[in-house]
Amino acid sequence: MQRTRPVMLTAFAAVLAFIPLTHSVFWGSMAYTLIGGTAVGTVLILLFLPALCTAWFRIRPTAAENREVSLGEPAVQPAMAAQ
Repeated sequence: MQRTRPVMLTAFAAVLAFIPLTHSVFWGSMAYTLIGGTAVGTVLILLFLPALCTAWFRIRPTAAENREVSLGEPAVQPAMAAQ
């Protein structure tokens, strides 16, 4: 999520910048197209494309990534027998 935040903020700023153009008779339809294209393109790039690449290349999470995901769970360590 940390890496996607600047992209999302930039896309959101671009969408907000096109809103004043929507009231224009001449530029209004183009502004709606740019707003929709920017919003849909951002969602496709941030969500759909990584999922598509993961499925296409059959990428599996590594053991280190599995440990990072399960940080909320208590660590299970094998009991060591006293010698």
